[in-house]
Amino acid sequence: MPSKQPVAGPSRPKLSTATQAPPPPSVSGFNSSRTQCAMALPVLGSADKVTVWDITNNRVVSEWQVEGAAKVATLCWASTPSPTRRRKRKNKANESHVIDEEVLVIATQNEAVIFSPSRSEVVQRLSLSTPVTAAWSDDRRVLLSTVSSLLVLSPDLSSISSTIPFSSGIASPTAVAILPSSSRTTLHVLVANTSISCIHVDLESAQVTHTSSPLPASTSTVSSILPLPFSPVGYSFLVVSEDDRIVSQYTLKTPTAPLKLSYRFASPILSPAHSVALSPTYLSVLHSSGEISVFPVPTELDLVRPKSDSNPSSVKVVEGKDERQARVCRLTFAPDSETPSTLLCGRLTGGGRVTWHRAVLEHPEGGLKKLVTVKCEAQDLVNVNGSVNNIAPHRFAAPTGVVEAPPDDIEDETSARLPNDVHVADLSLGERLLALPDAAAAPIVNGDAAPTKAISAPVGPVNASSLTRLLVQALHTSDPALLAMCLAHRNPTLIRNTIRKMPAQLALPLLKACVERLGQGKGANKRGGGRGVSQSEQQARGTVEWVKGVLVERGALLMTMPSLPIHLAALSQLLSARLQLYQPLLSLSGRLDLALTQITMRRLATQQGQGHIGGDANEAVRYVEGESDEDEIPIEASHDDEVENIGILMNGTANAQDDQESDEEEEDDSDDDVLTSDSEDGRSEVVEGVEESDEEGLSEED
Repeated sequence: MPSKQPVAGPSRPKLSTATQAPPPPSVSGFNSSRTQCAMALPVLGSADKVTVWDITNNRVVSEWQVEGAAKVATLCWASTPSPTRRRKRKNKANESHVIDEEVLVIATQNEAVIFSPSRSEVVQRLSLSTPVTAAWSDDRRVLLSTVSSLLVLSPDLSSISSTIPFSSGIASPTAVAILPSSSRTTLHVLVANTSISCIHVDLESAQVTHTSSPLPASTSTVSSILPLPFSPVGYSFLVVSEDDRIVSQYTLKTPTAPLKLSYRFASPILSPAHSVALSPTYLSVLHSSGEISVFPVPTELDLVRPKSDSNPSSVKVVEGKDERQARVCRLTFAPDSETPSTLLCGRLTGGGRVTWHRAVLEHPEGGLKKLVTVKCEAQDLVNVNGSVNNIAPHRFAAPTGVVEAPPDDIEDETSARLPNDVHVADLSLGERLLALPDAAAAPIVNGDAAPTKAISAPVGPVNASSLTRLLVQALHTSDPALLAMCLAHRNPTLIRNTIRKMPAQLALPLLKACVERLGQGKGANKRGGGRGVSQSEQQARGTVEWVKGVLVERGALLMTMPSLPIHLAALSQLLSARLQLYQPLLSLSGRLDLALTQITMRRLATQQGQGHIGGDANEAVRYVEGESDEDEIPIEASHDDEVENIGILMNGTANAQDDQESDEEEEDDSDDDVLTSDSEDGRSEVVEGVEESDEEGLSEED
């Protein structure tokens, strides 16, 4: 029996096939009550959009797009005094108290923005000299870490109250946190990169009073630090590192004691840990693959011989009929105290949406489940029943300040009839028919519907010369495939009609989408991304037509936007990069044309010279005085049926040769005349001599 051949295969368990890693934990976070979640995600163009979700109702609360095509470095939640004042009606009717408002501290490359989700507006802007690498916020202070210093914001978040430089042993922290041992005047701050240090900051003097010795935490950078509640052992905190599947717990007995490893949460999942969520009894670890590990929180710690837990429970969020692994971006435990063992999982869907699903970790009789599977649909459709779990996210709200009158030359539907709400833009045809007032439930008699008035048809013929509704839906939902299908049309009339009838506030998003389409490959919406391959000539021409149409039709509105020069600068840089090789190639083409023309002319001159010499050798040259060859100019036709005057280009050489030949022929003729005259004179003399001799002879004979 022949031996079996070895079969090639993986030497370790296969990783879960997640399509893409979730956004880093530094650009997302939960508020203090864990009822709202904020996350920065890239949108069409190069900028980021910060979206705030209501976890309880599973809907979008507010959105804000970063100005200047900037990226969000980090964000965190904070509380600030609200300008709204409420009067107490009980004991003190004349006094007023200030209500704290939850805001977002969003750090970009050169500024820190204080954004209010409840008002959907920017409250404050703080200029920064160096980029922010990490941020932290709690009920004490808000900290921003840069490459070389620690920035402490004022309690009202209106300014930077203190700037504390780091010592030489600390550089470019990637994570910061404040320990529970801190007070109002002294902060015990944890800073980490590849190693962790604890520094004591005196807010009154703005100086560092104590710095612990750095403790190596990971071979890669630390992505997040989560402090734990105070325990009898000391002050503990969790450390999550990039490219590391183990979450480590460190403990300080006192604020000035050295850091020591106290526990390890080792998951058997090979994917690295992304973020963690903590409850009084459980710790959940989200991995980059979308898988979730749940550990019980240890009650005892051993600082001499740290223990490790490598047998966690698992939570899987699957979607579709084939139950493939879903893309989970963040985790948190339910905010209500009645269900502390309920885990909320945020799943990323198409168009930058996040839907929240619940996973119950415990059995009804008590005890942690070994495996929890949460099944969800691959495509979350709008639920007409209006249940809480599947409410359509309100992702777009048109500003009420923009009012545009319809053009006079457009007789079909105006921009006022177009959907300015994503609820209408995302509905299917059947849902729109059900939403009509005439399509309400009518009384049914004997199985037949009662006679009702016919649904009023739209006035006038249906106009098919625009893509307004399709383009509005593509911009609302940020669907790249649908947007590419709209921008693939190159008819100028269709483009102008579409831009004229679309809402005016969508002009800038459309311009940004066109710029992004010019800069990406022709297979960007397919597998592989199409990177490194530019668009074809026809696709680029179509996109340029859309850019031209936006600038012409909506130029007056775009000129009022302060961020327009930034987007136009991006377009200019893109066009300059595309035309960078045009001038050298054009110069090379001109040189090649010149060289080919010279080669052709030399070949023609050589052929003419050879033909002229061959004719002189075979037959005699006949010269007639008074006639010249200058009038006979050879004319030849090129390959493109264009007449080329070769004699004119070679005028100098041809005339010189004709003059030289005519001079030589004249000299030959003069010589012949001289010889002829001389010979005739000689003959006459000889004849005369002969005649004289004959006469003399005859005379003598006589």
